[in-house]
Amino acid sequence: MKLQQLFAGQDIDWKRTKLIRHNLTNEIVAGNYAAGLLDVYQSVQTRTRFQGCDTIISFLGTERTNGIYQGCFRVVGSVPFDKSLLPENFVFDSGMDDNCVIYQLEPLDILSDLKDRLVIDWGRGTINWCQNGTTEKEILEIRPAQSEIRFKSYEDVILSFDTLHTIVYNQSAYKEWYDKLSAVAGVYLITDKRTGKHYVGSASGEQGGIWGLWSEYARTKHGGNKRLIELINADPEYCHNFQYSILEVFPIKKDRQEVLECERLYKNKLLSVQYGLNDNY
Repeated sequence: MKLQQLFAGQDIDWKRTKLIRHNLTNEIVAGNYAAGLLDVYQSVQTRTRFQGCDTIISFLGTERTNGIYQGCFRVVGSVPFDKSLLPENFVFDSGMDDNCVIYQLEPLDILSDLKDRLVIDWGRGTINWCQNGTTEKEILEIRPAQSEIRFKSYEDVILSFDTLHTIVYNQSAYKEWYDKLSAVAGVYLITDKRTGKHYVGSASGEQGGIWGLWSEYARTKHGGNKRLIELINADPEYCHNFQYSILEVFPIKKDRQEVLECERLYKNKLLSVQYGLNDNY
């Protein structure tokens, strides 16, 4: 299904619409996204960027060529670029100068329930971050609503890679997950659902708790672990076989060595060095 088909009946003139994709690997984009200022960031453009345009449909690129729906905006007008009009914590791009304007973009209530859930394929030309609305985009998936990924308890946590990725890259929407996982140290389990092999790991307070380590898995797919790196190097999509669960939690200030001792205990119980994905004790 195409993006334009999903938006059918929404009174959008595609010839007067721009599709934009903000790449999260860009430090400026990442800084503004983390500060909740992505909407402000996209409003600062060259004078002609949105000229003759009625509507902007915004996406966030988190990996490969994907684009996660961030919202639909009406172009109301623009004002001359003035740094004083922007928030104090706004992260400026070096190209933002007097040749730019600040567009007044009004959020529209169009498919707002699909924000952070609708994922499209932007296509190979990711460097072309602003495209005409008539450029067809394939829909890759519509992710579960937040209520379908509700945090219940630590012992109930069983996440696929896709779900973990969704939670980590939509931290504001899944704040409870961030609060819970960053509040504890612990020992966790990664299971390769294709082979049944296990990887046992641990996270302490110095590492940002379980959230800190699991964020690395969402970002790198392997978390820097030798045997997981080998699997990802052989097949970059292999991460979709991984399942994440929690074996035991501790207070965030638990001594790192005590956490490691518990990790070693689980490695012995599960034989994850001899038959699994751990390469040391």
